[in-house]
Amino acid sequence: YLFTLAISDAMTLLLALPPEVYSIWEAYPWRFGQSFCILKSFIMEMTSYSSVLTITGFTIERYLSICHPMKLQHCCHISRAKRCIVLICVVSMLSALPYPVHTRTFYYVSDPNSGKHIPDSLVCNIPQKWTGRMITVFQLSTFVYFVLPMGILSLMYILIGIKLHKTELRTKYDTQYGQATATKARRAILKILL
Repeated sequence: YLFTLAISDAMTLLLALPPEVYSIWEAYPWRFGQSFCILKSFIMEMTSYSSVLTITGFTIERYLSICHPMKLQHCCHISRAKRCIVLICVVSMLSALPYPVHTRTFYYVSDPNSGKHIPDSLVCNIPQKWTGRMITVFQLSTFVYFVLPMGILSLMYILIGIKLHKTELRTKYDTQYGQATATKARRAILKILL
């Protein structure tokens, strides 16, 4: 999972961030061409989705390792991790496809007298004619890649907290385990969570 997160962050930093920073300095016109405009929209969306899925995967792994350690022990193999990474990449790429398909460079403003495009108004964005159908994509991606993962993360961490609280109460009243053992276990769990 860490490798996937590192790759998506590196791609964002190397390919998508420089034009974004440049656009702060000079927002108009778009100077990087249509091909790079399409590539940038794809990379930005794909890496965002990949990061969200990777963090959700981390959280599910943490939940399983704390709340169901025996189940995780049977299915914890490198081949499974590789399959998860490939699945995250494929799902992220497929989910990001509507953005490069609908992103173009276009002139935002035309001269009202001559009807000619104003060269300084060239932008890299979704043209007005496709905004209607992309609203559905925006809403769907907001739900699938923000609301749903936030719900999963919240639920997983609540269940982890409940499990840790029950374990702490059990070790306090259990004479078989001493305070030192409970402290060591708590530290180990906190290392997993961080």
